Amino acid sequence: MTQIHIPVLLQEAIEYLNLASNKRYIDATLDGGGHAGAVLQKYPGIKILGVEFDPNEISCLEKEKPELARNIILVNETYTAMRDIVSRYSFSPDAILFDLGISLWHLEQSGRGFSFKKNEVLDMRFNTLKQQKTAADIVNTYPKKELERILTLYSQEHFFKEIAYAIVSERSNGPILDTFQLVSVISYAVPEWYRRKKIHCATKTFQAIRIEVNDELNTIRNGIEAAIDVLMPNGRLVVISFHGMEDKVVRQVFRENEKRKIIQWVTKKTIRPSWSEIQRNLRARSAKMKIIEKIK
Repeated sequence: MTQIHIPVLLQEAIEYLNLASNKRYIDATLDGGGHAGAVLQKYPGIKILGVEFDPNEISCLEKEKPELARNIILVNETYTAMRDIVSRYSFSPDAILFDLGISLWHLEQSGRGFSFKKNEVLDMRFNTLKQQKTAADIVNTYPKKELERILTLYSQEHFFKEIAYAIVSERSNGPILDTFQLVSVISYAVPEWYRRKKIHCATKTFQAIRIEVNDELNTIRNGIEAAIDVLMPNGRLVVISFHGMEDKVVRQVFRENEKRKIIQWVTKKTIRPSWSEIQRNLRARSAKMKIIEKIK
């Protein structure tokens, strides 16, 4: 893990989680341990349970941050299993954090084709042991209409028809198996002006395929519902999202639970990173934080 996922909105997250050394905290998206490490440093003795779906990231954390790994309960599982995890470890949390989105480790080091900047196999699974369907499966087997559906639903790709048609046409000559092959197909399908835009023409297609591979929006909904369920009375839930669809799911779940009088907003204001943080970490520019508290 030479390059690690830089924690976004770190100080704001710690503040709104309302922690103390005698409390219990779940990091539902542990990744490189950025948030968890900062929490442990500020509140020595705090009980931390870290959930990470990718076993490779767990291994990297144990190797590169052994002291942190020794001081938290590491759980290699999806956060949708929060109820089972809490029961298994008898760990009733006073605070839970979700830092959604894709990690720098997955983009730069996983070798699974998350990035269009490297030529890698089209995989995109967060957990290669527990997930079956790969990005290559989607690209090479989904009917044209299904490809159009995920491109519009998960990325609002303007040229969804052209890209879907180009993929289906290209795969008739042989399977599309690596990222550069897919980028070439996308580049061929879209107009020249679109290829010259600041945002790479393959960005939205790669996002849509990744979301489909990992069923991300349903996973987020189910995970947040489970987190609210296991949270102790007066406990805080902080969620950081990175694109509009994630943020929409978070808003919906929070509003539904507010109507049922299960939670209340700590602040209805969406917390965004400062300009200085964005300058230090460009990935932070799209981050949105929402905070709720479970009603007693």
